[in-house]
Amino acid sequence: MPFKSNGHTVHSFFTGQSTLPGKIIASSSTVVHFLHLEPFSDANGPASSSSVHQTTGSSPKAESSSTRRKVPVVLYDFDGTLIKTSSGKRFPSGREDWAWWHPSVPGKLRAEHEAGKHLVVISNQGDKRPNVRAEWRAKLPLVAAKLPAGVPLRILAALDKDKYRKPRTGLYDILDQVYRDHGLEIDIERSLFVGDAAGRLGGVKGQFRDHADTDLKFALNIGVPFLTPEEYFLGDPRPVYPMPPNGFRPAKVGSLVPPVVPSHTPIARDDLEIVLFVGSPASGKTSFFRKHFSPRYRHINQDTLKSRDKCLLEAERSLTKGESIVVADNTNRNRATRSHWVNLAVKHSVPIRFFHFVCPVDLARHNNVYRACYGPSDEPVRQFLPDTAFTSYAADSEAPVVDEGFDEVRVVNFIFSGTPEQRSKWDLWLLDK
Repeated sequence: MPFKSNGHTVHSFFTGQSTLPGKIIASSSTVVHFLHLEPFSDANGPASSSSVHQTTGSSPKAESSSTRRKVPVVLYDFDGTLIKTSSGKRFPSGREDWAWWHPSVPGKLRAEHEAGKHLVVISNQGDKRPNVRAEWRAKLPLVAAKLPAGVPLRILAALDKDKYRKPRTGLYDILDQVYRDHGLEIDIERSLFVGDAAGRLGGVKGQFRDHADTDLKFALNIGVPFLTPEEYFLGDPRPVYPMPPNGFRPAKVGSLVPPVVPSHTPIARDDLEIVLFVGSPASGKTSFFRKHFSPRYRHINQDTLKSRDKCLLEAERSLTKGESIVVADNTNRNRATRSHWVNLAVKHSVPIRFFHFVCPVDLARHNNVYRACYGPSDEPVRQFLPDTAFTSYAADSEAPVVDEGFDEVRVVNFIFSGTPEQRSKWDLWLLDK
């Protein structure tokens, strides 16, 4: 039966089994938030004065105070870091198929707790099969039951490919808010992340190849040191892995300037015309339209109208009324499909200009994640597009030339536009592979 704890609705894992340790705290539908013992309770061993720093500032529940406590947190990946399968299989067969990653794990957790540090798991759990998810959830109180007595543990797990999935920082944002709600602050400078997804490439004697580097990128995103389980639990030397990690990050692209080439002529014009936008998904077409053409030009998009014939019909209606149009689409990626719009311009004796949005595939994929996770509140909510949306565009794209019938062809390079806070999110490692 549900009950209230710290303002959250809490449910037991199984009806009639309330003696199992731990509880689920209400959160997003794509997040599991499990808590074994309350780390903020004096009864469970509050952080010692030697490990809790005072800092000036305020929080939602401590605005009248001139100081707030900073608490160091040790963040762990779960599978392959704290636990492994007891069967030796790559994936567990059920809730009972687990063991500590190494016999030293419980003692190390106790030592960190006694040093005044809070212990938190940050995990990706992407298998959507109901039985697999149910068994994984059922495992959590079993793991909690094997923890050293009095050691609290919080587990945050992302269930989908959304803003909560590492290396994205959604789970950390939840954790940060928990601490602020208690008038505390996570001590970033004395916190760390331990995980097995470091991007180790193998090839070194005794070293295996990692399945990913999302743990390393997550640690970089939130600004804490990173250790592998071998370093943290066993005292091994740092293994070889790429630093900075492989993969895409905006800082690697550099500055694509000027934003529009050629840049000496007006972007929008007073005369009646057709403007054709073509670029991959998430290359900035809609934002460019709002900045330079709205509201004087009619925006026509096949994503909205569903077919080219309907787009051509609406375009013809607008031209007949003396309204210029911008066709912002990624389907006009080759000469044959663009010819429909050139023919329409000839029919109505109006100029047609082409804006080619040049955006590398990985940058477009990055933008896809950013706008789905952190898009501005004043813009429509965007959904994650599959990677095939970007690779298929790149494979089928044909660069435009003036002799197709265009009066002008211009190149638009992607330039991020947003607030400093939005820029800080865009600059993160966002792709999980």
